[in-house]
Amino acid sequence: MRVTLKQTRSGLSLYYDGRVMTRVFVNRSGLAAAAAMAEALRVRVPKLGDSVDARVSSGVIYRVLAISDLDYRNELSYQLASRLISEAVDMQGTRGTSE
Repeated sequence: MRVTLKQTRSGLSLYYDGRVMTRVFVNRSGLAAAAAMAEALRVRVPKLGDSVDARVSSGVIYRVLAISDLDYRNELSYQLASRLISEAVDMQGTRGTSE
């Protein structure tokens, strides 16, 4: 699946086929989620106004969506995000995914 991470003034959005799958906002929890989502996709967090593409499996997307929905005000969310990132990266193997 080809997905796009795009950063705007309001936050970071994940797109598939031109439609928003999930969005995190510019706040403490949202910034943590954005960094974790990018790490799971093995791409950089795009600069304001920019976007970055990735090709990943549906299993990776499932984990990225879970990461985006965590409440990072709860410290346990960081542990869960770490586990989900690890699984996503393992699923991608050694191949590069950013385009």
